[in-house]
Amino acid sequence: MLSIAADERAAMQFDELASLLDAGLPTSQLGARGGDGERTAIELLRRRDVRLSPSDEVVLAAAWRSGRVGPALRARAEQRRQRAAQRRNLLLHLLYPAALLGVAMLASLATAPVIGHYGFPIGLTVLLALLVAVAFGLRRGLRRGDERCNRLPVVGRLVTDLAEIPYLETLQSLYGAGVPIVEAHANALAAVPNPALQRRLAVAGRVLGSGRTLTEALAEAVALHPDTRSLLAAGERAGTLEDALTRALQRRREVSQRSVALLLRSIAVGIYALAAAIAVALILSFWFSLYGQLRWR
Repeated sequence: MLSIAADERAAMQFDELASLLDAGLPTSQLGARGGDGERTAIELLRRRDVRLSPSDEVVLAAAWRSGRVGPALRARAEQRRQRAAQRRNLLLHLLYPAALLGVAMLASLATAPVIGHYGFPIGLTVLLALLVAVAFGLRRGLRRGDERCNRLPVVGRLVTDLAEIPYLETLQSLYGAGVPIVEAHANALAAVPNPALQRRLAVAGRVLGSGRTLTEALAEAVALHPDTRSLLAAGERAGTLEDALTRALQRRREVSQRSVALLLRSIAVGIYALAAAIAVALILSFWFSLYGQLRWR
């Protein structure tokens, strides 16, 4: 919840600063200092307690140099709002299933004296501990750049799609601000959170630095989704790479959002089924145990 609030507040500050700059207010009145230079927008946001990522700083500095800081600020604001909406959606989808599991745990504890054992709460605790251990193991493997995690069904493809988004966001913003594609790619590489994808894009960067096209570099490194490579190749051939980057970014966002929604629905259905099975088992155990106690009286 704290990260959601921080993203929403940052988006408001991005939009407000863009509006002030577009209105023509002198940066000195906004709190800028003489030596800020191309980091003026960055320092103004920091003084407003906005936490910026390295990608934000690179993009805003390049946009300031090219005189396109207003559109860059609004684009970063939109990205923060989308990230906040995705996280809120994730929490809302998991809230009710989590509450069901909590109720199942309380019910198993309440009926344990009647049933005569604590097997249900112990089993639930072990199951939850295993799920948490799997989640942490997956997170650690992804951070370490283990390719096996990227090849996992559903989750691996989703993680790779999500890792492409910050790269495309940064590359599109920098290229749109007039930064050469080789330099834009090198800076966008730092925004990729997945080490495995980052390594493939680093290979593409070396190919790109040798004078070949972005299409050839991405194809040789087998980096990014085939759909993304196709869109960028068509745009590069037509001389509309900036528009192609925008379309590729939108496509990855849409696909990742659908994948997240599908994964959340699957998790919710699994938790509902588990909660229903626990409820049925508790009810049957309770009545069988109660019937047994009454029978022997």
